[in-house]
Amino acid sequence: MISINGRDIVLDENEGLLPWTDYDHVIWLAMNFIRTCPVEPRSDLPWYLVYSCFWTDPLRPAIWPDNPAGKFAMAVETLQRYYPYSGETWFIDVVRSMLNRLAVYSTPAEADWPLLPYASAEPVFGNYFGARADGHYVIEPDKVAQAGLAYLTFFKMTGESRYMELSVQCAGLLARKIRAGDESHSPWPFRVFAFSGEVVEEYSSQVIAAIKLFDQLIDLQVESAAKYEEARQIAWRWLLHFPLRNNCWKGYFEDIRLDPQNINRDQYSALETARYLLQHPDRDPNWAEHAGNLLRWVQEELGADPFYKAMVIHEQKYCFHVMGSHTARYASVCALYSSLTGDRTWADQARLSFNWATYMADENGWVRVGIDPPDYYNQCWFTDGYFDYVPHFLDGMASLPDLAPESTDHLLSTTSVIKQISYSPGGIRYSTFDPSAQELLKVTFRPSQVRCKNQPLSRKDAEDKGEGWCFQEEKRLLTITHIDSDVEILGEKG
Repeated sequence: MISINGRDIVLDENEGLLPWTDYDHVIWLAMNFIRTCPVEPRSDLPWYLVYSCFWTDPLRPAIWPDNPAGKFAMAVETLQRYYPYSGETWFIDVVRSMLNRLAVYSTPAEADWPLLPYASAEPVFGNYFGARADGHYVIEPDKVAQAGLAYLTFFKMTGESRYMELSVQCAGLLARKIRAGDESHSPWPFRVFAFSGEVVEEYSSQVIAAIKLFDQLIDLQVESAAKYEEARQIAWRWLLHFPLRNNCWKGYFEDIRLDPQNINRDQYSALETARYLLQHPDRDPNWAEHAGNLLRWVQEELGADPFYKAMVIHEQKYCFHVMGSHTARYASVCALYSSLTGDRTWADQARLSFNWATYMADENGWVRVGIDPPDYYNQCWFTDGYFDYVPHFLDGMASLPDLAPESTDHLLSTTSVIKQISYSPGGIRYSTFDPSAQELLKVTFRPSQVRCKNQPLSRKDAEDKGEGWCFQEEKRLLTITHIDSDVEILGEKG
């Protein structure tokens, strides 16, 4: 029998790969491990604050450089999706501990790049100041952008102004340090010595996080919105003129050796750029063509031979191993592309790739990074196994709601940020950061009324007819469009 990570595979009647369990169970297994995460006795801190990864045989932390900025930003992305989906509040405090520590162990105020988070760190004690390929006191501006976006999202969820201030600190430095860029120089260098501003490595194609950060601060009409708009336009023009034309997608992973000749290629920035284009079609008249080209480029450049029809994705050229999180990322973008274009071929591809990714998780909640011996089947990363794994399944459910559970109620997506949500039998209450927003839910009950600010919303027969709610009973899908923040869903009695 053929197996993946010691588990026999399951096939359908056409020899297509099936998951070993449903996606909801995979999500629960991973998140439950984070909830009960072991603690490092020397620092009395949970592993996710001091280590990037751990071994499973036996269970022990891996003495490998930590990756705080990217890891914690991905944890916020997980929280942003998992909390509305589950209603569980415990993870909010976990993420707060991450962001608070990231802010404390930042670059010095007197540095040329001051008060910014580190992309890498030495393990064990949770003192972040750079490590390995970066070097001590070296930062990565793309991770500054990721962290800035994470701070802003957490502010929107909690209303705690400190995180808004941290976000603006990141955005302000990025706006001040931007450059025009060219074929071998990105708008910000990939690696830079924080004290002097000396560039360690010039090129990173991962500018989407900064563009998203500027987008959101501009929308909030903050004090420096004009500067952010100028910086956003510089980064956007560079993205359109260079990587979207020459496919030089590289410069994300913090533990990879220096690559001054720009030989490496990775899927992270290509797929996250495709996701942004799909989510913001108004920004690019050729959004569908560009996103489709990026998916095909990832297939051709970093895809493995199909495994029982499932496309499986290598992380990058310099670490050429197939991995669960990157395959799940690819699947989530395929699902989104299918939902927006109507091309069901990509939906089928999404399912098969998600199915392969489920085999990284086991009943212990250990999510292995990949399958290749001697290391990858026995190693779990907090990014690749948890915070850069779980949200892709949740995004997939939002794009293809038939992937979501049938027996439980879930908020699958929102155009805003969910500040509070509670589930009860036959009812759901939630509030959003933006008064005007739209949510998609999959529910087990038949809604009788949807109220906003204690006023009933009208029921409509289509999703695109303005404020109100639409229920597709055969699919159990509820779409709500509202212009006030507080929403209550009431189910029929009996």
